[in-house]
Amino acid sequence: MAEAMLGINGEIIRWAREYYNMQPDEAATAIGVDLQRYTNWESGQEFPTYAKLKKISEVFRKPSAVFFFPEPPILPPIKGDLRTLSDDVINRFSKNIIVQFEHAKVYQMSVKELYPERESILTRRDTFPSDMTDLCNHIRRLLSFPLSAQKARKSTKVVFEIYRERFYDLGIYVFKDSFRDNSVSGLCINDATHPVILINNSMSFARQIFTLFHELYHLISDTSGAEIIRDDFYVALEPAQEQSERACDIFANTFLIPHDDFVAELAKQPLTEEYIENLAKLYSVSREAIMYTLLKMRKITSADYDALREIFYGEAIRNQKQPGSNKKSGGNYYSTKLSYLGQRYTGDVFKQYFSGQIDSVRASEMLHSKVDHLPRLEAAFFRGVV
Repeated sequence: MAEAMLGINGEIIRWAREYYNMQPDEAATAIGVDLQRYTNWESGQEFPTYAKLKKISEVFRKPSAVFFFPEPPILPPIKGDLRTLSDDVINRFSKNIIVQFEHAKVYQMSVKELYPERESILTRRDTFPSDMTDLCNHIRRLLSFPLSAQKARKSTKVVFEIYRERFYDLGIYVFKDSFRDNSVSGLCINDATHPVILINNSMSFARQIFTLFHELYHLISDTSGAEIIRDDFYVALEPAQEQSERACDIFANTFLIPHDDFVAELAKQPLTEEYIENLAKLYSVSREAIMYTLLKMRKITSADYDALREIFYGEAIRNQKQPGSNKKSGGNYYSTKLSYLGQRYTGDVFKQYFSGQIDSVRASEMLHSKVDHLPRLEAAFFRGVV
């Protein structure tokens, strides 16, 4: 029989569980023990074995050594970052979403280490135009990607990657992950010099593009944030927070579907379901974004909007990747990892590793990978699989 690991602090186990908003029965199930044994660990009446300690560490995303600390470490709560979301909404976040906020903070520490002298355009955000249309035009000039070039691209994946590269040029670092929870399509961690955006890869590329600009407006407004897409989360927002989220949506919509250009496109042919589909492809947005724009312009009624939304929503649900589906897709682990990290960031980490500025342990940490995976990740990167 495996020996129990004496000295493990049950208070730390409870702290780790509560940090992720998990109930004791959820934690017990995830770790693979009955509820009574788990609660005995938290109370200190029993101690887990080494194998179970490793499982606890995996479930709570904490190093095993942490569970021997005399008291819980101090970690900044995500509530401190998310002034635009109510406590009610934050408390509804699953463990997976909270983990993604932690990942974004880790990425932010990495880019600060990687680029200590760099500053983002957000250091000049006080000089940005206040008018929404003027602001969109200003940002587009900074990104050096004209609307005509955006419309000429036939692939939303290509458009996303172009914007991701341009954000990087402006000192805004974009990463991706499979959130395993589709209540949130993306989030951002505000910082004047090294802001980070993390995108839910389970969403369509059209949604990812919209989320990029939703989160950008959070950063321009000097706030961290998350784009929530579940109605029961949205109604839990306080009035000022709802107004902030709507402003982010308006900015993204105005940037991606400029009014005057859209009016010119609408004049070309009658409005049909097929044309709505074509307009969505033209502007690299979702059909719902097009319908929302049409509704605001009074080109369709609320009843039209609801009926079309029902049709398109049903199609989207049937086609949408399910949370965690990447794990079973059979895709190459290393190419997926590189697509999450991005080519520029990965290349710069390897440059520091090859020049001896960081060792293999630190390189693997910055690449969110294991040390023994580093050679194969390196090989995949230089094969150009991103």
